[in-house]
Amino acid sequence: MMTEKSDKLPRFRHLSADEILDIRAVPLNFPYNFAQPPQPAICWSLCDLIDHARFPMANADACDKWGLKYFSIESFVQLIDSSQVAQPGFLSPITIAKLIAYCLQIVESVAESMEALTGRATFNGEQLVEQIFRLAQNHSIEISPWQQFVTGTRHPTVRWAINNALMNRWGAEGIAPEK
Repeated sequence: MMTEKSDKLPRFRHLSADEILDIRAVPLNFPYNFAQPPQPAICWSLCDLIDHARFPMANADACDKWGLKYFSIESFVQLIDSSQVAQPGFLSPITIAKLIAYCLQIVESVAESMEALTGRATFNGEQLVEQIFRLAQNHSIEISPWQQFVTGTRHPTVRWAINNALMNRWGAEGIAPEK
């Protein structure tokens, strides 16, 4: 017997044409490949990954209703409920795309900082994520980009996208980055 809550979950569906256009408009600072590594023979866009995700998504959420263009430290706190971010059907596909872009900006910032502080230009994706989690532990307040990264990656589709993008761009232990 199904519970009342599970009856209300949205069913799996492919992205609509409007959602595809809106997701393609989400700015990324790098032409990330979101396909599953290692060495993917294909290249997935953000739309491809979200369309292949099987985690239930909302038709619309607060970010859509307020017309949020992108996330910032302030808007994240106002619109993402850390206790519900991983709940099926809580976020829409467009908000998921914006959350992925925001998390990738945080990673890029950490990569630039690590390079500037250490003088090394080679880090892999695992090292970058480890650094973000260390920073999040040291800055437990909600208005911390590192804590927001940790919160955002609780969502399975966001985590999948970040994992693939980081491994394809920066590599991981035993996985070389794409050329």
